[in-house]
Amino acid sequence: MSVASGNILEVRDLQTQFNTLDGVVRAVDGVSFDLARGETLGIVGESGCGKSVTALSILRLIPPETGRIAAGSIKFEGEELTTLGEEAMKRLRGHRISMIFQEPMTSLNPVLTVGTQIAENVVRHMGVPWRAARERACEMLDLVRIADARRRLDEYPHQLSGGMRQRVMIAMALSCDPQVLIADEPTTALDVTIQAQILQLMLELKEKTGTAIVLITHDLGVVAETTERVVVMYAGRKVEEAPVEALFAEPLHPYTRGLMRAIPRLDIEADAAGTRPRLQEIPGLVPRLTQPIPGCAFAPRCGFATERCAVESPPLVDVGAGHTVACWEVDRVRASAI
Repeated sequence: MSVASGNILEVRDLQTQFNTLDGVVRAVDGVSFDLARGETLGIVGESGCGKSVTALSILRLIPPETGRIAAGSIKFEGEELTTLGEEAMKRLRGHRISMIFQEPMTSLNPVLTVGTQIAENVVRHMGVPWRAARERACEMLDLVRIADARRRLDEYPHQLSGGMRQRVMIAMALSCDPQVLIADEPTTALDVTIQAQILQLMLELKEKTGTAIVLITHDLGVVAETTERVVVMYAGRKVEEAPVEALFAEPLHPYTRGLMRAIPRLDIEADAAGTRPRLQEIPGLVPRLTQPIPGCAFAPRCGFATERCAVESPPLVDVGAGHTVACWEVDRVRASAI
Protein backbone atom coordinates (compact mmCIF):
# COMPACT_ATOMS: atom_id res chain seq x y z
CA MET A 1 0.00 0.00 0.00
CA SER A 2 1.11 3.55 -0.68
CA VAL A 3 0.69 4.63 2.94
CA ALA A 4 2.96 1.85 4.18
CA SER A 5 5.61 2.54 1.55
CA GLY A 6 5.65 6.27 2.23
CA ASN A 7 4.63 7.05 -1.35
CA ILE A 8 1.75 9.42 -1.92
CA LEU A 9 1.66 8.80 -5.68
CA GLU A 10 2.49 5.60 -7.58
CA VAL A 11 2.45 5.39 -11.38
CA ARG A 12 2.87 1.96 -12.98
CA ASP A 13 3.28 1.13 -16.69
CA LEU A 14 1.34 4.22 -17.77
CA GLN A 15 0.42 4.24 -21.46
CA THR A 16 -1.36 7.25 -22.95
CA GLN A 17 -2.26 7.40 -26.63
CA PHE A 18 -3.75 9.94 -29.05
CA ASN A 19 -5.64 9.30 -32.28
CA THR A 20 -4.34 11.40 -35.19
CA LEU A 21 -4.68 11.39 -38.97
CA ASP A 22 -1.25 9.73 -39.12
CA GLY A 23 -2.21 6.98 -36.70
CA VAL A 24 -2.09 6.32 -32.96
CA VAL A 25 0.57 8.37 -31.16
CA ARG A 26 2.06 6.54 -28.18
CA ALA A 27 2.82 9.71 -26.21
CA VAL A 28 3.53 7.87 -22.95
CA ASP A 29 4.74 4.31 -23.35
CA GLY A 30 5.04 2.30 -20.14
CA VAL A 31 6.25 4.93 -17.65
CA SER A 32 6.50 4.07 -13.94
CA PHE A 33 7.62 6.16 -10.95
CA ASP A 34 6.83 6.91 -7.31
CA LEU A 35 6.48 10.19 -5.44
CA ALA A 36 7.21 10.14 -1.71
CA ARG A 37 5.45 12.42 0.73
CA GLY A 38 7.12 15.83 0.84
CA GLU A 39 9.52 14.94 -1.99
CA THR A 40 10.43 17.05 -5.02
CA LEU A 41 10.68 14.86 -8.12
CA GLY A 42 11.98 16.21 -11.43
CA ILE A 43 10.81 14.86 -14.80
CA VAL A 44 13.08 16.01 -17.63
CA GLY A 45 13.50 15.55 -21.36
CA GLU A 46 13.18 17.27 -24.72
CA SER A 47 9.92 18.78 -25.92
CA GLY A 48 7.59 16.00 -27.06
CA CYS A 49 9.06 13.30 -24.82
CA GLY A 50 5.80 12.85 -22.88
CA LYS A 51 6.41 14.89 -19.71
CA SER A 52 3.29 17.06 -19.87
CA VAL A 53 1.10 14.18 -21.09
CA THR A 54 2.21 12.19 -18.05
CA ALA A 55 1.08 15.05 -15.79
CA LEU A 56 -2.25 15.44 -17.59
CA SER A 57 -2.78 11.68 -17.34
CA ILE A 58 -2.36 11.78 -13.56
CA LEU A 59 -5.15 14.35 -13.35
CA ARG A 60 -7.22 12.58 -16.03
CA LEU A 61 -7.21 15.70 -18.22
CA ILE A 62 -6.56 13.88 -21.51
CA PRO A 63 -9.28 15.02 -23.98
CA PRO A 64 -11.49 11.95 -24.53
CA GLU A 65 -12.25 13.00 -28.11
CA THR A 66 -8.62 12.52 -29.16
CA GLY A 67 -6.79 10.60 -26.45
CA ARG A 68 -7.03 8.01 -23.71
CA ILE A 69 -5.12 6.25 -20.98
CA ALA A 70 -4.68 2.92 -22.73
CA ALA A 71 -3.13 0.96 -19.85
CA GLY A 72 -1.42 1.26 -16.51
CA SER A 73 -2.16 2.30 -12.95
CA ILE A 74 -2.12 5.66 -11.14
CA LYS A 75 -2.58 5.41 -7.38
CA PHE A 76 -2.94 8.44 -5.13
CA GLU A 77 -2.80 7.54 -1.42
CA GLY A 78 -3.61 3.97 -2.45
CA GLU A 79 -6.70 4.94 -4.49
CA GLU A 80 -6.77 4.00 -8.18
CA LEU A 81 -7.36 7.13 -10.27
CA THR A 82 -7.71 5.53 -13.71
CA THR A 83 -11.07 4.03 -12.74
CA LEU A 84 -12.25 6.79 -10.39
CA GLY A 85 -15.55 8.44 -11.36
CA GLU A 86 -15.45 11.89 -12.97
CA GLU A 87 -17.26 13.59 -10.08
CA ALA A 88 -14.70 12.20 -7.64
CA MET A 89 -11.89 13.38 -9.92
CA LYS A 90 -13.37 16.89 -9.98
CA ARG A 91 -13.30 16.94 -6.19
CA LEU A 92 -9.67 15.79 -6.23
CA ARG A 93 -8.34 18.19 -8.91
CA GLY A 94 -7.32 21.55 -7.52
CA HIS A 95 -7.75 20.26 -3.99
CA ARG A 96 -5.69 17.18 -3.12
CA ILE A 97 -3.67 17.32 -6.37
CA SER A 98 -3.07 20.71 -7.99
CA MET A 99 -1.26 21.73 -11.16
CA ILE A 100 0.58 24.84 -12.32
CA PHE A 101 0.33 25.01 -16.10
CA GLN A 102 3.02 26.25 -18.49
CA GLU A 103 1.57 29.61 -19.56
CA PRO A 104 -0.35 31.57 -16.91
CA MET A 105 -1.86 34.04 -19.39
CA THR A 106 -3.71 31.22 -21.16
CA SER A 107 -4.52 29.38 -17.90
CA LEU A 108 -6.08 32.34 -16.10
CA ASN A 109 -9.50 33.60 -17.15
CA PRO A 110 -9.00 37.08 -18.68
CA VAL A 111 -12.49 38.34 -17.76
CA LEU A 112 -12.35 37.47 -14.03
CA THR A 113 -10.26 39.15 -11.37
CA VAL A 114 -7.48 37.07 -9.84
CA GLY A 115 -9.22 37.23 -6.46
CA THR A 116 -12.39 35.78 -7.93
CA GLN A 117 -10.50 32.95 -9.60
CA ILE A 118 -8.69 31.93 -6.42
CA ALA A 119 -11.80 32.32 -4.26
CA GLU A 120 -13.91 30.19 -6.62
CA ASN A 121 -11.48 27.30 -6.14
CA VAL A 122 -11.65 27.68 -2.35
CA VAL A 123 -15.48 27.77 -2.31
CA ARG A 124 -15.71 24.73 -4.59
CA HIS A 125 -13.36 22.50 -2.62
CA MET A 126 -13.48 23.79 0.96
CA GLY A 127 -17.16 24.76 1.12
CA VAL A 128 -16.59 28.07 2.90
CA PRO A 129 -18.63 31.28 2.39
CA TRP A 130 -17.54 33.72 -0.30
CA ARG A 131 -16.23 36.28 2.20
CA ALA A 132 -13.99 33.69 3.86
CA ALA A 133 -12.82 32.49 0.45
CA ARG A 134 -11.84 36.07 -0.48
CA GLU A 135 -9.84 36.32 2.73
CA ARG A 136 -8.14 33.02 1.89
CA ALA A 137 -7.31 34.39 -1.59
CA CYS A 138 -5.77 37.47 0.01
CA GLU A 139 -3.72 35.29 2.37
CA MET A 140 -2.45 33.22 -0.56
CA LEU A 141 -1.42 36.29 -2.60
CA ASP A 142 0.45 37.53 0.44
CA LEU A 143 2.03 34.10 0.91
CA VAL A 144 3.45 34.15 -2.64
CA ARG A 145 4.81 37.65 -1.96
CA ILE A 146 2.58 39.77 -4.13
CA ALA A 147 2.78 43.27 -2.70
CA ASP A 148 -0.45 45.02 -1.68
CA ALA A 149 -2.32 41.72 -1.95
CA ARG A 150 -5.76 43.09 -1.05
CA ARG A 151 -5.69 45.58 -3.91
CA ARG A 152 -4.43 42.95 -6.35
CA LEU A 153 -7.48 40.79 -5.62
CA ASP A 154 -9.56 43.08 -7.85
CA GLU A 155 -7.11 43.25 -10.74
CA TYR A 156 -7.32 41.24 -13.95
CA PRO A 157 -4.55 38.99 -15.33
CA HIS A 158 -3.58 41.48 -18.06
CA GLN A 159 -2.81 44.08 -15.37
CA LEU A 160 -0.09 41.88 -13.87
CA SER A 161 3.43 41.08 -15.05
CA GLY A 162 4.39 37.59 -16.17
CA GLY A 163 6.09 36.85 -12.86
CA MET A 164 3.07 38.06 -10.88
CA ARG A 165 0.69 35.96 -13.01
CA GLN A 166 2.82 32.92 -12.29
CA ARG A 167 2.66 33.71 -8.58
CA VAL A 168 -1.14 33.93 -8.87
CA MET A 169 -1.13 30.46 -10.46
CA ILE A 170 0.94 29.14 -7.55
CA ALA A 171 -1.40 30.82 -5.05
CA MET A 172 -4.41 29.24 -6.74
CA ALA A 173 -2.77 25.82 -6.85
CA LEU A 174 -1.90 25.94 -3.14
CA SER A 175 -5.12 27.59 -1.95
CA CYS A 176 -6.71 24.30 -0.86
CA ASP A 177 -3.59 22.78 0.73
CA PRO A 178 -2.90 20.02 -1.84
CA GLN A 179 -0.82 16.97 -0.95
CA VAL A 180 0.71 16.95 -4.46
CA LEU A 181 1.62 19.90 -6.67
CA ILE A 182 2.46 19.27 -10.33
CA ALA A 183 4.41 22.17 -11.85
CA ASP A 184 4.60 21.93 -15.64
CA GLU A 185 7.43 24.18 -16.89
CA PRO A 186 6.41 26.85 -14.35
CA THR A 187 9.17 29.28 -15.33
CA THR A 188 9.46 28.84 -19.12
CA ALA A 189 8.18 32.30 -20.12
CA LEU A 190 10.03 34.19 -17.37
CA ASP A 191 13.42 35.88 -17.35
CA VAL A 192 16.17 34.24 -15.30
CA THR A 193 15.82 36.57 -12.31
CA ILE A 194 12.08 35.97 -11.93
CA GLN A 195 12.61 32.28 -12.66
CA ALA A 196 14.98 31.97 -9.70
CA GLN A 197 12.50 33.79 -7.45
CA ILE A 198 9.59 31.53 -8.48
CA LEU A 199 11.60 28.34 -7.94
CA GLN A 200 12.81 29.54 -4.54
CA LEU A 201 9.26 30.45 -3.62
CA MET A 202 7.98 26.98 -4.54
CA LEU A 203 10.63 25.32 -2.38
CA GLU A 204 9.90 27.60 0.57
CA LEU A 205 6.18 26.89 0.28
CA LYS A 206 6.92 23.18 0.13
CA GLU A 207 8.81 23.42 3.40
CA LYS A 208 5.90 25.29 5.01
CA THR A 209 3.09 23.09 3.73
CA GLY A 210 4.73 19.67 3.27
CA THR A 211 3.38 19.42 -0.27
CA ALA A 212 5.11 16.92 -2.56
CA ILE A 213 6.12 18.43 -5.92
CA VAL A 214 6.47 16.97 -9.40
CA LEU A 215 8.55 19.49 -11.36
CA ILE A 216 8.37 19.03 -15.14
CA THR A 217 11.09 20.83 -17.08
CA HIS A 218 13.58 20.60 -19.92
CA ASP A 219 16.14 22.59 -17.89
CA LEU A 220 18.66 20.39 -16.10
CA GLY A 221 20.02 23.45 -14.29
CA VAL A 222 16.62 23.89 -12.62
CA VAL A 223 16.57 20.19 -11.76
CA ALA A 224 20.00 20.36 -10.10
CA GLU A 225 18.92 23.25 -7.89
CA THR A 226 15.45 22.14 -6.83
CA THR A 227 14.82 18.38 -6.96
CA GLU A 228 15.79 15.37 -4.88
CA ARG A 229 15.23 12.68 -7.52
CA VAL A 230 15.05 12.78 -11.31
CA VAL A 231 13.21 10.81 -14.00
CA VAL A 232 14.61 11.22 -17.54
CA MET A 233 12.13 10.60 -20.38
CA TYR A 234 12.72 10.08 -24.08
CA ALA A 235 10.12 9.34 -26.78
CA GLY A 236 7.46 8.54 -24.19
CA ARG A 237 9.65 6.18 -22.18
CA LYS A 238 11.60 6.44 -18.95
CA VAL A 239 15.27 5.87 -19.74
CA GLU A 240 16.93 6.75 -16.43
CA GLU A 241 16.03 7.53 -12.82
CA ALA A 242 18.32 8.47 -9.95
CA PRO A 243 18.81 10.72 -6.94
CA VAL A 244 19.81 14.11 -8.30
CA GLU A 245 23.38 13.97 -6.95
CA ALA A 246 23.97 10.54 -8.48
CA LEU A 247 22.55 11.57 -11.85
CA PHE A 248 24.83 14.57 -12.18
CA ALA A 249 27.87 12.73 -10.79
CA GLU A 250 27.47 9.76 -13.16
CA PRO A 251 24.75 9.90 -15.82
CA LEU A 252 24.53 6.40 -17.30
CA HIS A 253 22.21 6.76 -20.29
CA PRO A 254 23.68 8.27 -23.47
CA TYR A 255 20.63 10.52 -23.80
CA THR A 256 21.10 11.93 -20.31
CA ARG A 257 24.74 12.59 -21.13
CA GLY A 258 23.68 14.35 -24.33
CA LEU A 259 21.36 16.62 -22.37
CA MET A 260 24.14 17.49 -19.94
CA ARG A 261 26.63 18.29 -22.69
CA ALA A 262 24.12 20.81 -24.04
CA ILE A 263 24.10 22.80 -20.77
CA PRO A 264 26.10 26.07 -20.96
CA ARG A 265 29.05 25.84 -18.57
CA LEU A 266 30.62 28.91 -16.98
CA ASP A 267 33.15 26.89 -15.00
CA ILE A 268 35.08 25.78 -18.12
CA GLU A 269 38.04 28.01 -18.88
CA ALA A 270 38.46 29.51 -22.34
CA ASP A 271 41.51 28.55 -24.37
CA ALA A 272 44.44 30.88 -25.13
CA ALA A 273 42.46 32.52 -27.94
CA GLY A 274 39.57 33.25 -25.58
CA THR A 275 37.31 30.64 -27.18
CA ARG A 276 35.10 28.40 -25.09
CA PRO A 277 34.16 24.87 -26.22
CA ARG A 278 31.02 24.65 -28.37
CA LEU A 279 27.91 23.12 -26.87
CA GLN A 280 27.40 19.59 -28.17
CA GLU A 281 24.02 19.04 -29.77
CA ILE A 282 22.39 15.61 -29.89
CA PRO A 283 22.43 14.57 -33.57
CA GLY A 284 19.38 13.22 -35.38
CA LEU A 285 15.66 13.51 -34.72
CA VAL A 286 13.17 12.16 -32.20
CA PRO A 287 11.47 9.06 -33.67
CA ARG A 288 7.87 9.12 -34.91
CA LEU A 289 5.62 7.87 -32.14
CA THR A 290 2.93 6.63 -34.53
CA GLN A 291 4.94 3.49 -35.23
CA PRO A 292 6.01 0.83 -32.70
CA ILE A 293 9.67 1.18 -31.75
CA PRO A 294 11.14 -2.34 -31.57
CA GLY A 295 14.43 -1.51 -29.88
CA CYS A 296 15.85 1.40 -27.93
CA ALA A 297 14.14 4.61 -29.08
CA PHE A 298 17.42 6.52 -28.76
CA ALA A 299 19.50 4.03 -30.78
CA PRO A 300 19.49 6.00 -34.10
CA ARG A 301 21.01 9.02 -32.30
CA CYS A 302 23.35 7.12 -29.97
CA GLY A 303 27.11 6.76 -30.35
CA PHE A 304 27.11 3.59 -28.23
CA ALA A 305 24.38 1.75 -30.17
CA THR A 306 24.89 -1.81 -31.42
CA GLU A 307 22.75 -4.06 -33.62
CA ARG A 308 21.00 -5.35 -30.52
CA CYS A 309 19.89 -1.83 -29.57
CA ALA A 310 17.96 -1.48 -32.83
CA VAL A 311 15.88 -4.62 -32.38
CA GLU A 312 15.57 -5.27 -28.64
CA SER A 313 14.21 -2.77 -26.13
CA PRO A 314 16.43 -2.56 -23.03
CA PRO A 315 14.74 -3.04 -19.65
CA LEU A 316 15.27 -0.67 -16.75
CA VAL A 317 18.06 -2.14 -14.61
CA ASP A 318 18.92 -1.15 -11.04
CA VAL A 319 22.62 -0.27 -10.90
CA GLY A 320 22.55 0.52 -7.19
CA ALA A 321 21.48 3.22 -4.73
CA GLY A 322 18.13 3.81 -6.44
CA HIS A 323 19.76 4.47 -9.83
CA THR A 324 18.05 2.70 -12.75
CA VAL A 325 18.86 2.91 -16.44
CA ALA A 326 17.54 1.37 -19.66
CA CYS A 327 20.63 0.77 -21.81
CA TRP A 328 22.26 -2.39 -23.17
CA GLU A 329 25.68 -0.69 -23.22
CA VAL A 330 25.65 0.80 -19.73
CA ASP A 331 29.11 -0.64 -18.91
CA ARG A 332 30.63 1.07 -21.96
CA VAL A 333 28.86 4.29 -21.11
CA ARG A 334 30.11 4.14 -17.53
CA ALA A 335 33.68 3.54 -18.68
CA SER A 336 33.65 6.51 -21.07
CA ALA A 337 34.32 10.13 -20.19
CA ILE A 338 31.32 12.33 -19.44
